[in-house]
Amino acid sequence: MSKSPLILYCGCAYTQIISDDVKQAVGNALAETRVEFEVAPDLCELSARRDPVLRRWAEAHALKIVACFPRAVKWLFHTAGAPLQPERVEFLNMRTDSLESILDSLSECEGAVAGSREIEPDKRGDWVPWFPVIDYERCANCKQCLNFCLFGVYGLSEHGQVEVQQPANCKTNCPACARVCPQKAIIFPKYTESPFNGDQVREEAVKDAEDGAKLSELVKGDIHDVLRRRGKDGIASAKDAGRHKWASVLANLQSSLDIPQEVIESLSGGQMTPGKTQAGKRDCSDAGRRECNCDCKRGK
Repeated sequence: MSKSPLILYCGCAYTQIISDDVKQAVGNALAETRVEFEVAPDLCELSARRDPVLRRWAEAHALKIVACFPRAVKWLFHTAGAPLQPERVEFLNMRTDSLESILDSLSECEGAVAGSREIEPDKRGDWVPWFPVIDYERCANCKQCLNFCLFGVYGLSEHGQVEVQQPANCKTNCPACARVCPQKAIIFPKYTESPFNGDQVREEAVKDAEDGAKLSELVKGDIHDVLRRRGKDGIASAKDAGRHKWASVLANLQSSLDIPQEVIESLSGGQMTPGKTQAGKRDCSDAGRRECNCDCKRGK
């Protein structure tokens, strides 16, 4: 008799992208069924701090992950240095799968040894785990995200590959870098819009991005210069378009890339960090990680 899979349930604790009714129904089903399962309050948070529990889950002989879009979950594990083995994993997507189909799949595991464990969140400060993960099956390493990001989220690996190095630097609810990626390779698991939330990519959307939404055309110049002028000229919003020549450019950028107003208002010359190009540097000082594999000297 084959051993039943370990079930991993993500509570997506920091956002409401999955309805409370669905999460409660799934939680009740797990509690009432004799299955082995573990509860992750938020997979994004665990991924950001590269929690070693993700490696343990990835090494399970069989795993059912009850969370969000499979593509998002796959690359969250990869970001944490815990790549999943496709043949060992089944994904149950609480954002799109019917509740009935999820509960039916969980009921198939009845008969396993009962047991549950909840992984405690490691909350340090008030940081919300909003940050990008990269789908390396799509990424062309064009470095557009690296050059675009103003907050030093991206860097280069020792092999010259773009990677997310400082997730806590990302601005909550801002998906702009994903929208400028020509290959739609950047995922924000907590975002609402497809395919940036990890949903499957329609290839015609990629063609549209290549043909009509190139960054140079969108901002009509250097993005850093546009936003530096915002700080210099005091452009607060699109309402200032009549008074400042850069405001219309900024308003177009903000609308097209879905940049929250609070992010625009927070920008100043001192806060803007050009793309980080030094290879092999990773800073987890703000991500609340238990393990530090970077250069920040945390805990030393």
